[in-house]
Amino acid sequence: MKLARVEESTTAGDTLAHPARTCVRCHAAVTTPFCVACGADLAGASFPLARPSKDAQELMHGVSLGGGGAAGFWTFAHGAPVLGVLFWLFWIPLPPVSLGIMAYLFFNGNRVALQRRRYADPAEFRRVELAWSVAGTILLLPTLLVALVWGLFLLSLLLRSGAAA
Repeated sequence: MKLARVEESTTAGDTLAHPARTCVRCHAAVTTPFCVACGADLAGASFPLARPSKDAQELMHGVSLGGGGAAGFWTFAHGAPVLGVLFWLFWIPLPPVSLGIMAYLFFNGNRVALQRRRYADPAEFRRVELAWSVAGTILLLPTLLVALVWGLFLLSLLLRSGAAA
């Protein structure tokens, strides 16, 4: 005698509803594991790039002087050590790669900062990034100048070795 096997599948539309609650972060009515208004979980932690709030979207636009100007230090302070290591590893043999990382962080630094580092609110983000902007502004010109001189020096060495051969 064969018994019919019943398989249960659960999907997002099934009745695994969460009790109605108020979001800890934005105080909206919520019946899902994550707030559909701000993306916060039950404890209020939010991952803004999964479902960016309006505040996070506003903060992502614009340039990051700290990320672009102080890339070798900014990356470690903002939880992106891989970019920082690549920046320093390529600084001596291939300055254009490091300059490319600086340009990437200049245009995408705010997004990286919001993705990798936690801020209490937009005011804290602005306060922290303002301090990094000052450091980036101070370091940008010397960094570009050293990279240019170093790149020209490497190019002249390559040209001399090619002419000698």
